[in-house]
Amino acid sequence: MFSLPWLILIGVAYLFFLFGTAYLTERGILPKRIVRNPYTHVLSIGVYATVWTFYGAFGLAQESGYNFLGSYLGAVITFVLGPALLIPILRITRTYQLSSLSDLFAFRFRSGSVGTYTTILSVLATLPMLSIQIQAVTDAMYLLNDQFSADQIGLGFCFVIALFSILFGARHASLRTSHQGLMVAMAVESLIKLAALLIIACFAIFGVLGGISGVEGFIISHPESIQQLQAPVNSEAWRTLLLSFFTAAIVMPHMFHMLFTENASDETLYKATWAMPLFLFLLAAAVPPILWAGESLGVGGEAQFIILNMGLMLESSWLTILAFIGGLSAATGIMIVATVSMASMVQNHIILPLIPKPKTPRFYAWLLWLRRSLIMAMLLASYLFYRQVGNDYDLHQMGVVAVVAFLQFLPGLLVTLFWPKANRWGLLSGLTVGMGIWLFNMLLPLFESPALEITPFNLDNNNWDQIAIFSLLLNTVVMTAVSLLFKQSAEESNAAQACLWNALQKPSAIDLRASRTDDYVNLLASRLGRKAAEREVQKALEGMNLQPDTIRPVDLLRLRTVLEQNLSGLLGPIEAAALLEPLDQPTDPMDFKASNVHLIENQLENYQEQLTGLAAELDEMRRYHRLTLQKLPVGVCTLDTEGRVLFWNNEMARLTQLSGDEIIGSQLTEEQSPWCQTLYEFAQTDIEHQISQKLIIAEHTHWFSLHKSILKERRDIGMVILLEDETDNKSMQDKLAHNERLASIGRFAAGVAHEIGNPVTGIACLAQNLKLETGNEYILETGDHIVDQTKRISRIVQSLVRFAHAGKPDADREQLPVSLAQCAEEAIHLLSLDSHGKQQNYINQIPDNLRINGDPQQIQQVFVNLLQNASDASEDGDAIWLNAEENTETVTLRVTDEGCGIEAESQDRLFEPFFTTKDPGQGTGLGLSLVYNIIEEHYGSIEIISPANNKQKKGTQVVITLPRLKWTEDPVDLE
Repeated sequence: MFSLPWLILIGVAYLFFLFGTAYLTERGILPKRIVRNPYTHVLSIGVYATVWTFYGAFGLAQESGYNFLGSYLGAVITFVLGPALLIPILRITRTYQLSSLSDLFAFRFRSGSVGTYTTILSVLATLPMLSIQIQAVTDAMYLLNDQFSADQIGLGFCFVIALFSILFGARHASLRTSHQGLMVAMAVESLIKLAALLIIACFAIFGVLGGISGVEGFIISHPESIQQLQAPVNSEAWRTLLLSFFTAAIVMPHMFHMLFTENASDETLYKATWAMPLFLFLLAAAVPPILWAGESLGVGGEAQFIILNMGLMLESSWLTILAFIGGLSAATGIMIVATVSMASMVQNHIILPLIPKPKTPRFYAWLLWLRRSLIMAMLLASYLFYRQVGNDYDLHQMGVVAVVAFLQFLPGLLVTLFWPKANRWGLLSGLTVGMGIWLFNMLLPLFESPALEITPFNLDNNNWDQIAIFSLLLNTVVMTAVSLLFKQSAEESNAAQACLWNALQKPSAIDLRASRTDDYVNLLASRLGRKAAEREVQKALEGMNLQPDTIRPVDLLRLRTVLEQNLSGLLGPIEAAALLEPLDQPTDPMDFKASNVHLIENQLENYQEQLTGLAAELDEMRRYHRLTLQKLPVGVCTLDTEGRVLFWNNEMARLTQLSGDEIIGSQLTEEQSPWCQTLYEFAQTDIEHQISQKLIIAEHTHWFSLHKSILKERRDIGMVILLEDETDNKSMQDKLAHNERLASIGRFAAGVAHEIGNPVTGIACLAQNLKLETGNEYILETGDHIVDQTKRISRIVQSLVRFAHAGKPDADREQLPVSLAQCAEEAIHLLSLDSHGKQQNYINQIPDNLRINGDPQQIQQVFVNLLQNASDASEDGDAIWLNAEENTETVTLRVTDEGCGIEAESQDRLFEPFFTTKDPGQGTGLGLSLVYNIIEEHYGSIEIISPANNKQKKGTQVVITLPRLKWTEDPVDLE
C-alpha cells in the first residue's frame, strides 16, 4: 500500500511535468526544431491510446483473446488510408477554418441545426469515453491506497485536468490558433505511456519469464494460455469492432482536434500512415507477455489492472509507480483534448446561437471565459456520468458503448467526402434513427442495471454488435432515401462540391454592398464590438498582404472570404456566414464576374496537386491555353460587361508597366496610366481596329495598333482587346527610308561626278593650251595651277564614283591585288573633304608592300566606315592610327582611336543591323554590319577591342585579319 501523500505527490509531479513541458513550449524555450517537427505532432496523435488500450486491453485479451486487437487494427486502417481519407478532411478544415466535426457537418450541409444536433450527439457519445478515464484513475489510486474515497479522487483529478485545459487549451479566442504547448504535452504523454508499457513488457519477459527461452518454455508448459488467446473470433463482432474503432479514430473530438485543428501540414498525416501503425503495434505487442507473466506469478484481481497488481505482488515500487503513471498519462491526454474540443463545439453550435452576444469591447475575453466555463461543465458532466453509471462496468464495456455511438457519424463523414447529393434532411434523419437505436438499446439501459455485465463479445449472452450494425445500416438507408426525396438548396450544393476531393467551391453569385474595409468593420462592430471588428479585419488584411488604402474590388470579395474563414474558427461556420450576410447582394448566377474568375484562378493554382483524372487533364488544358495567351508577343486583355479587367497577359504588362496583380479586377478608368486611358477610349468606340496609333510617354514615342472583339455566349459576356506594339517596326521603316535616301544620294553623287568630269577635262585642256599661246610666265604659272586643281577635282570625282559603286553584286566584282596603304590613303582623303566633319590626325603606318586579293572599292568602303566611326568617337585633333603587319598566311590590320570606347553590354550587338550607340539621327546602325559582311566575303575576320588603352580606360581598336596575297603583282592604282 502506498501512502496517500506519496500517491498525491506522484500524480501531481507527473501533471506538473506536463504543465512544465507545455509552459516551456509556449514561452519558446524548447527548440523550434523539436516543437515544429512533424514527428512531434505524429506523437501527439497518440492521444488515441487511452486507458482502453493501457488498462482495458488486458481485461479484453483475457476474456476474448485476440479480439483485443480490434481497437488497434481499426485505427491502423484509418491511418493507412490517410492519403484518401484524412488528407481531404485536413484540406477542407484548413481552407475553411473548421475546428470540429460539428463545424465540418455544418459547413457541408450549410445548416446551423446540423451543427447543433451533431454537437449534442457528440456530447452523449463522449461522456462514456471520458467517464472510463476517470474510472481508471480512481480505481488505480484506490487499488494502491483505499484510505480515501473514489469521489475525492475523481473530483481532484477532474479539477487538475480542468486547470491544465484552461491554461493551455483555452489561451486564444479562436480554436484554430495553434496550441503548441498542448500539442507538445500530448506528444510527451504518448511517449510516456509507450515507454511505460514497453518497460513493463521487457520486465515481464526478462525479469519474470526468464527471457526469450523462458517465454518459449512458458508457452510449452501452459498451452491453455495460448489457446485462450487463440479462441475463435466471432467474425461479426470482430468486423463491427474494427469498423467502430476505424470511425472513432477520426470523429472522436480529441482525435479530430489533434488530426486537423492542431495540424496545418499534410506531411504530418503522410508520416502518420506508417508511424501510428508502428506506435499501436508496439502497444499491442506488450499485452501478451504481460498477461503471461501475470499468470506465471499467479497475480489475482481484475485483469484490467494486472500491471498494477503485478507490482504490488512483487512489492516493486518502481514497477507499480510506472504502471500508475502510464495509466495516468493515458487518461489525462484524452481528458484534456476532448474537453477543449467539446467546449468549443458547445460554444459555437449551442450557446452562441441561443444567447445574444454582449456588446462589450472585451469580446475576446468574454469568449475565452465562456469556453473555460464550458470546459469545467464538460468535466463535471463526465464526473457525474461516472458516478451514476460508469462505476458499475469494466473499462472495455463502457468503451464499446462509446465507439458504437461514434460509429453513427460514419455515413455523414463519407457523404461529405464522396457523395454530393446528400442533404441536411437526410443527415438529420439518419442520425436520429441510428443514435435513437443506440440510445434506447445501449445507453439508457446502463442507468437501470448492469446490462453489459457479461462480456459484450459473446453473442450467446449479448447482441451489442447486432445493435451496432443494425443502427448503422438503418442510419445509412434513411439518410440516402431522404436525400433522394428532398432537393438540395443551391448553397448546400455549392458547399458539397467544395468538399469533394477533386472539386473547388464555386464563387457565390453575389455582389458586395461594401466598397471599403470600413464597411466590414462597421458591420462586425455591431456584433463583436468595434475593437474586435477592427482586429479581425486587420488580421485578414495582413494575411492577404494588403493595405486598406490600396484595396481593389476583387480584394474586397477576397477579404469577405478570408473574414468568413477566420470567423468560422472563432464562432463556427454558420454564425460566421450569418455575420457577413448583410453585405451580400445577390445577382444573376449566370453573370460572369471578373472577381469570380480571379478567385477561381487562385483556387485552381492552390488545388493543382489535388486534381486527378479528368479534372487534372482539364486543368492541364486550361494551363496550356492560359500559358499560350500569357506568352503571346501581342498584348491581350479581356474585360467583363462592367469594364473590369479579367485577364492581362505578360506582353500587356511589359508594354504598360502594369502587372496583372495590380490591375485585374479593376476598371481601366481607375488607373492613371495613359495606356489604360487609351484602352478605355478604344473600348468605348464602335471601331474594331485602330492602326498605327501614336502615344508619347515620358518623351518616348510609341506606335501601336488596337483590335477588339465582343465575347458572346448566348449574350455578351465581355470584350477582348489586342494591343500590337509597332514601335520597332516603325523605327526600322524609318531607318530603311533613311538608307534609301542615302542610296539615292549616292546614285545622284555618281551622276553629278560623271557630268562634272567632262567640263573639268575641257578646263584642263584649255589650261594646258596656254603654253602654246603665250610666253607670259605669270599666265603659264596660273595655267599650271589650273591643271593641278583640275587633277584634284578628277581625283575627288573618281573617289565619289568608286564609293557610289560599292555594294554591287558579287558577279560584277573584280578580285584584284589591292594595296591596303593606298586604300587607306584614299579613304582618308575622302573623309577630309567633309568640311563639317571633325579634322582628325590620321596616321597611316600601313606598309606600301602589303597586298590582299579583293574588291578595291569594298576595301575602301571598309576603311571609310571604320575611320568615320573612329572620328565620331574622338575629339577634334585626336590621333587615329592605321597599321598592319604581314604573317605567313594572313595580314593583320588595326585601326585604333583615342575616343570614349564602347560599353561592355553593347559590344555583343555591334554587328547587328540597325544597332547603333550613337544618338538618334546620328547613325543608321548599318556601317559595322556592312563592314562585317565585306570582311566575311573576303574570307577574313574582325574583332573589336574596347577599351584599347586599359590604363586610361578609353579608345577602341578594330582588328581585321585577311588572307595575304601570295604572289607579286602591281597593286591596283586607285587614281
